[in-house]
Amino acid sequence: MTESTHLPTAAMVSSYRVDDFDAWKAVFDANEQRRVDNGFIGHHINRSEDDPNQLSIYLAVGDLEAAQAYAGSDQLKALMAEAGVSSPPEQAWMTPLRESVVWDAELPAMMIRHQVEDLDAWLDAYDGADELQRAGGIVGHAANRSNDDPSSRRFDALAALR
Repeated sequence: MTESTHLPTAAMVSSYRVDDFDAWKAVFDANEQRRVDNGFIGHHINRSEDDPNQLSIYLAVGDLEAAQAYAGSDQLKALMAEAGVSSPPEQAWMTPLRESVVWDAELPAMMIRHQVEDLDAWLDAYDGADELQRAGGIVGHAANRSNDDPSSRRFDALAALR
C-alpha cells in the first residue's frame, strides 16, 4: 500500500454495464492516451461480484475542465458504443481527500457512499482508524468528497480488502 502525498485534482466514478468485458477492455486499453490527453491521469476498474459486466471505473483527474468536457463528448459516447456499453453511464465527480492505494494486486473492494454532519470530525475519525481498518482486512482506501453535494457532506469511500 502506498500513501499518497499528492492527490489528484479531482476524480470521477463512471458506472455502467457492458455486453462483454473483454471486448470493452480492449477498447478501453486502446484509448489510454486519449484519456490522458483529455485530463485523466489514472484509473481503477471495478467489476461487480454479482455481474462481472457491471463496472465502476474510478478515474483520477489532473485537469477537471478538460476531463468534464471529454466525459460529455460525442467522441466518448461513440467509443462507449463501440466498446459495447449497454446502459447509460452514471458519473459522479469528486474531490479526493485521502488515498492509500494498492497498485500491485487485484483485490476485492467495496464502495460506500454516506453523508456526515461535520467534515473535520469525520476526517479525524477516518485518519485515526488505520489500525481498525487493517484489523478488518482493509489494505487500501480512498476518501472523496462529492462535488454534487454543495454541503460537502457526501463521501465516497473505497476500500481494497484482503
